[in-house]
Amino acid sequence: MNPKVQKGAFIVLIILLCIFVPLAGAGVYFKLTSSSKTTSLENTNKDFFFDNKLWFYSESDGSLLGTYECENPICGYALSTNNDQEYGINSYPSEEEATIKLYNSRFAVLRDTKDLSNTEVFVYDLTTQTAYKQLPYTEVNNYGVGIDGNLLIARNESNKYGVLSLENMMNIFIPFEYEYIALKNDVNEEGKVLADYFIVLKDGSWYLIDRSGAILTEKIADPIIDYTGTYLITRNINGIYHLVNYSNAPVLEGDFANLSFTDKYVNCMTQNQEFYVYNIAERRIVSQTYTLKEGDKVFTEVDINNQIIISINDQVVETISV
Repeated sequence: MNPKVQKGAFIVLIILLCIFVPLAGAGVYFKLTSSSKTTSLENTNKDFFFDNKLWFYSESDGSLLGTYECENPICGYALSTNNDQEYGINSYPSEEEATIKLYNSRFAVLRDTKDLSNTEVFVYDLTTQTAYKQLPYTEVNNYGVGIDGNLLIARNESNKYGVLSLENMMNIFIPFEYEYIALKNDVNEEGKVLADYFIVLKDGSWYLIDRSGAILTEKIADPIIDYTGTYLITRNINGIYHLVNYSNAPVLEGDFANLSFTDKYVNCMTQNQEFYVYNIAERRIVSQTYTLKEGDKVFTEVDINNQIIISINDQVVETISV
C-alpha cells in the first residue's frame, strides 16, 4: 500500500475511534441510567408483588430497598409458625398467619414454590441480592412481632431447631442441634419478644440456656413452660404442673392443675380447683384461698404500689400489701 494512503487511512481510523468510542460509552451510560430510572419508576403504586418481582420499600421514607425475582407462582413473605402451645409453653400469643417482615431493612424470609405442600423458606439478602436457597428452613418463628436482637428461630431440613441472627449479616446464633426452641412471654419496650434465655428440648429432655448456649439447668423431663431467675414451672403430658428450681428439685409439693408467675409470686390452682397466691421467697401463702367453679377466670397483677390485685371474672376480690 502507498505509504501516504496507509498514513491517511490510519488518521481516518483514529478520527473514527475518537468519534464512536465516546458515543458508545454514552450509549452504555444512557442504557444503564435509563434502566435504573425505569426500575425505580415502573412500580408506581409500590405494590409488594409487581411484574413477577417482590418489591421492598423502606417504612421510614418509602425508598426502594431492593427487589427479588420470583421463580414460582407462590412467592412472598414466609409465615411465622409457633407450636409452643403443643407443649403448654407460656409464650407470646402471636396472631395466626403472621408474616415475617423485613429484618434490619435488609433481610427477607421468603417462600418461592409452585407446590403448596412445600413449606421450605429461605433468607434473602437485599443488599447483596443473595438468596440462601442452599440453606432452606421448614419452619421459622419470630412470634409475629419480632425477637429482640433481630433473631429468628428456625427448623432445618434435618428437623433440628436453631436460632439465626439477621443483623448485619446472616449468622447462626444458636446451633441447629435441638428438637425444639421457644421463648417465654416477655417483651421489651419496642414490643419485641425478649431473648435473654431460651427454652430448649434436646435428646428428650428440657433445659434453659442463655444467649451463648450455656446450659443453666439440670435436665428436666417435662416441658418448661415458664421461668424466673431461680425457678421453673413444668407441665407433664397429663397436664399436671410442678414448681422446681434449676436443679430440678421440687419447691412446692403436690400436683397442681395450673401454676403461673406474677412477678416473684406463684398463682396456684390445686386439683380441687382451689386458688391462692404463694410467696416463693417467704415460703408461704399470702392470699385467701378461693374455691372456683368451672369457667371462672382468675387474673392477678402487681400494681405500682407493689400490691397484688386478684380478680375473678373481672371483679377485684382481694388486694394484698406485701
